[in-house]
Amino acid sequence: MCRGSDVMLVGGGNSAGQAAVYLSQNARKVFLLIRGDDLCKSMSSYLAHRIMNTPNIEILRCTEVIRMNGDGHLNSVEILNKITGEKKTLTTAALFSFIGANPRTDWLPSEIEKDEKHFVRTGIELGDSRQWTLKRQPFLLETSRPGVFAAGDVRSGSVKRVASAVGEGSMAVQFVHEYLKTM
Repeated sequence: MCRGSDVMLVGGGNSAGQAAVYLSQNARKVFLLIRGDDLCKSMSSYLAHRIMNTPNIEILRCTEVIRMNGDGHLNSVEILNKITGEKKTLTTAALFSFIGANPRTDWLPSEIEKDEKHFVRTGIELGDSRQWTLKRQPFLLETSRPGVFAAGDVRSGSVKRVASAVGEGSMAVQFVHEYLKTM
């Protein structure tokens, strides 16, 4: 899915770093958004230096996502540099969130249900959700907003491991195809 494309990762921990290195092998460019100014503060120095020396990984420091745009699928992401106030729109069809133990999901619309710790509820967890109104059951990684999927650390009940997140990301792509078949 990401081969030859620009992709975006949000997170500054080791899981995000491992995913950025992995994705850089096939993606044209990997944008790594971190809230802080120093990658070495939240990531092993070996991994941080490897990222800084990978030519197709661009680190966007002190940056956060303010909007995701698309019509049926993701087209671009608007970002904000918290120091300079500069806003940019980057074209991407994939955004991976590696936000760790304290999810930063407050930017998500209210239609996307979260648990008491603010992790995104998906799949079978939505069995008691008033927001799920379709007759079919949600797909395994589907959020309370049909057609929107969550994978990796942001998902309620995830195991918080990069290998699992990458696998879930691959599964989410398949579920998107299944969802599109229902439309």
